[in-house]
Amino acid sequence: MDQPGINLTKPILFADSTMWFSAYGFGWGYCAFALPAEAVCEKLGAANETPKQLMLAFELGKRRLLQAVEQKTLPANGERIMLSDADF
Repeated sequence: MDQPGINLTKPILFADSTMWFSAYGFGWGYCAFALPAEAVCEKLGAANETPKQLMLAFELGKRRLLQAVEQKTLPANGERIMLSDADF
């Protein structure tokens, strides 16, 4: 039987255009992430930093986001992990 994979929560967009979201999965755990708008534009293809474009790029780029999340070392103290262009 296949184990379920990692899931991403719907992102929250802050005034500085940073997206906060969480990743969780059975046997993997739970971790919070932050993604700057610049990375969403450059690596996930958002046309600009408007909320509509950022949310669309997040949804369309979930596969790439999951790959980036799976490669990160999770902190033991529960801190939010900031993703950058280099993670993609």
